Amino acid sequence: MGPDRRRARILLVATFLFFFLPIVGAWLLNVYAPDWRPFGTLNHGTLVQPPRPVSAARLQHMDGTAMDPEYLSERWTLVHLLEGDCGRSCVDALARSRQVHRALGDDMHRVQILLVKAAPTDIWPAELPTGVALAVADGDWLASFTDTDAVAGRDAGIYLVDPQGYLMMGFPQDVDRRALLADLERLLKISKIG
Repeated sequence: MGPDRRRARILLVATFLFFFLPIVGAWLLNVYAPDWRPFGTLNHGTLVQPPRPVSAARLQHMDGTAMDPEYLSERWTLVHLLEGDCGRSCVDALARSRQVHRALGDDMHRVQILLVKAAPTDIWPAELPTGVALAVADGDWLASFTDTDAVAGRDAGIYLVDPQGYLMMGFPQDVDRRALLADLERLLKISKIG
């Protein structure tokens, strides 16, 4: 066997190993270390594991009429939960969400903002930003969002529902708008739905 032939075989084996070893490594990690994740994550919100289906079927408009059960479908929805009065922190969170919504530019039509109040009342925030839909929910509906160990610390006040109606991420009410925008832009870029 000549040196050229030996070099060709070595090159062929090296090429095979170059492409095959990452596949074997990924398989081994999946089998023997299924909970392993690469260091650091890109998302700023807390992922809900596993994502859970939610519906607008039990939501009502301010006038008491039922919301369309498909309201949380077809678009990404930032859901702000309000169990008491909407004070300054609530109004600020809605304003940040509205700024993020506008900053999405051409993708703005793919996202909607919904403020859900715990009980029917005439007291709504006076400074409500434009483009925010209002709804009233019962305690059981609100509990379907907040009763989860997936949202660490249960301090989330803003939730992201995907266009298929799955609760998938939670954010604290005081989330930085750049962090919220980064997560939404990343999701909209990779998602073909909504």
